[in-house]
Amino acid sequence: MLISTKQQLIRNLDRIENYLSSDSDELYEAMVKYIARGRVFVAYKVGSHIHFAPSRFVGYKNNTLVKHQNNSAKHGFDTNKVISAILGRNKMNSELEEKYLSYCMLLNVTPSNSKRSYWCLEQDIQDEMTSEPFIEGKTILRTHIVRERNSNVVKEAKRLFKEKHGGKLYCEICGFDFSKSYGKIGEDFIEAHHKTELSKTNCEHEIKPSDFVMVCPNCHSMLHRGDVTIEKLKKAVKRKID
Repeated sequence: MLISTKQQLIRNLDRIENYLSSDSDELYEAMVKYIARGRVFVAYKVGSHIHFAPSRFVGYKNNTLVKHQNNSAKHGFDTNKVISAILGRNKMNSELEEKYLSYCMLLNVTPSNSKRSYWCLEQDIQDEMTSEPFIEGKTILRTHIVRERNSNVVKEAKRLFKEKHGGKLYCEICGFDFSKSYGKIGEDFIEAHHKTELSKTNCEHEIKPSDFVMVCPNCHSMLHRGDVTIEKLKKAVKRKID
């Protein structure tokens, strides 16, 4: 179902910000790929920064990455039409194009060579979210600044892990191997957890493949849920198995 209101659009922008700030590299990388491939964008403010959301993602009501990936009928013509009805006609804009290219550099992705056009969401987002549909609690767009990640070091960490463990990727906490349980679809799937969380660093810093531990999504969630250490979680899992 396509969006029909500005509030629904903003809710999708907030969803994108959640993915970009996620500790899951799988979610982060999936979202930035859509941003890199897009041709028509909603430009919006996060604090003093301009971020960019692809129309094909934000044009569908209550969209998620899973819904988006499974939506075989999605089409930019449809989403462009409904967003234009809300924000006016999208246009090519050299200033926004420059900011978009800088944004892609921040996200560590290479944008496509396509010509791009933009809508600009200029209104105060928090004011927009105080209307009737959100009487149970208004949604406020996150004001964090996206921290640069180096996806190359994550790929290298996974490569080195496979090299060390006979070509296998498995959870270092519970031992779960996606390829064993799911076959071909599970091959090469694992999440990389920062031993020192990105959110707990306060400046640009060097990072190495050895700074990551391979974990399944369940263990990854547990590591963050209680701010538990890797070793403590390993011991907890071992006790349950024993």
